[in-house]
Amino acid sequence: MPLILIGTDHRQAPVVVRERLAFGAGETAGVLKALHARPEIEEVVLVDTCNRVEFYVAGPEPEAVEAALCRFLVQERGVDLDVLAAHVVRREGEAVARHLFRVASGLESLVPGEKQILGQVRDAIQAAREANTAGPLLNRLFDHALACGRRVRAETGIDRHPVSLSHAAVHLARQHFGSLEGRSFLLIGSGKMGTIAAGLLQKAGVRHFVIASRTLAHACQLARRWNARPLVLQRIPAVLAEVDAVISATAAPHFILKRADVEETIRQRSRPLLLVDLAVPRDIEPSIGELPGVTLVDVDGLQSVVEHSLALRHGAKEMAERIIAEEVDEFLAWCATREVVPTITALRQQAEAIRQAEVERLLRRLGSLTPKERQIVEAFSRRLVNQLLHVPTVRLREKAANGQGALYRQVAEDLFGLRNEGEEACETPAPALAEESQG
Repeated sequence: MPLILIGTDHRQAPVVVRERLAFGAGETAGVLKALHARPEIEEVVLVDTCNRVEFYVAGPEPEAVEAALCRFLVQERGVDLDVLAAHVVRREGEAVARHLFRVASGLESLVPGEKQILGQVRDAIQAAREANTAGPLLNRLFDHALACGRRVRAETGIDRHPVSLSHAAVHLARQHFGSLEGRSFLLIGSGKMGTIAAGLLQKAGVRHFVIASRTLAHACQLARRWNARPLVLQRIPAVLAEVDAVISATAAPHFILKRADVEETIRQRSRPLLLVDLAVPRDIEPSIGELPGVTLVDVDGLQSVVEHSLALRHGAKEMAERIIAEEVDEFLAWCATREVVPTITALRQQAEAIRQAEVERLLRRLGSLTPKERQIVEAFSRRLVNQLLHVPTVRLREKAANGQGALYRQVAEDLFGLRNEGEEACETPAPALAEESQG
């Protein structure tokens, strides 16, 4: 069953496109089940983060899978086909495995080596398992990707100096103001990115925080930790006059800050205001950045900030690439062995049928035996069959892993009579991996 990836990320599409394609956490199960119900799709997993929307699929026809997914996105997200053609990429076979292993290892992240993506990949396969849309191929692929991601972090230290979007936002603020000591910040969102940002700002010398969340309870929970002032989202415009900067990172599906709500407040300010929007979909209406004295930066605008981390982690990335290559080869070897599994199964079924028939014949000839003696005969016959089949089974898997599976499968079926005249005695699946598309 070929592996197919249909999706986009921060390199392929700007945030304005990614936010149109993104699905909320509450939509994942429904999306997976709707796609899995389509005849073109055998297995499907959705990796949906602020920087990527990627569908990993097992299906017999890559072109049919791509067409089905594009129709789905047009229907569900209202995206034009020309937009999808410009920004959505299809990968096949080995390229899918290599890309996912790089994603799990943090090499495809906006901030290389960031830790959050490994948990997001884990959540993606877990969601597919709960929705019953991940089968043997994607389960193995994602388990292997997670193991690869953990190995890269353990052996390379690529995340030894933690850098995330929150780190990039605080670094940008430091560049903007020169020093953060004595500055006041409004943090919108009480999730992980907001928590990280609060800790980094405190280390940078910021002592005046306002923390806004959807409910006052959520805001108070984080505010107590950082000795900050809690606020509900509806009260944000009232505090914009008193802060130097805003960092926003919520999971809201709509703008938290709209131009009409804050325009008058911002015009009354006597000093510049920095707005950093880490959310996808965006929290801050882009036109607010056109107001006098306002600097607005979204996730795409942070790209230059992370170039420093790219340079620092170059050596770790080279080591990570070698590890990923090893792990991809191991996964491909497993995929290749799937080609001979039906032959091995048929061989063992044939041997078991012969064993049972011969044991029954032997027991009839021996006459009356005690239950213990019958167990000894049964155990001996099973051990004998397993010993005889062990080497052929190992050799078939080895040859398949070396790309010779089809040849040796045919030889085994001919030698052991597993194929009836003119037809296959056991079904053999399509190759586990299709060639990578050029598109």
